[in-house]
Amino acid sequence: MNILGLYLIKESIGISDALEHVESDEVIANLKQKDNFYTLFVEIVIILDCWMVLFIPYLVIRNFIKKINLSKK
Repeated sequence: MNILGLYLIKESIGISDALEHVESDEVIANLKQKDNFYTLFVEIVIILDCWMVLFIPYLVIRNFIKKINLSKK
């Protein structure tokens, strides 16, 4: 998923460059729609990455605490 996100960032930069040189309103609207979709997808990937960075240590710490509590009984 991260690789796809990086690819879409690269494509988004290309779309931004293309928007500077396009004169047709229809093509501009299409490129802006693609750029918005790519930006949304990249933001979702970043949110999921941050969530995983926080959630995985939580699971590890929770599991470690449960093992400590079970060993005391």
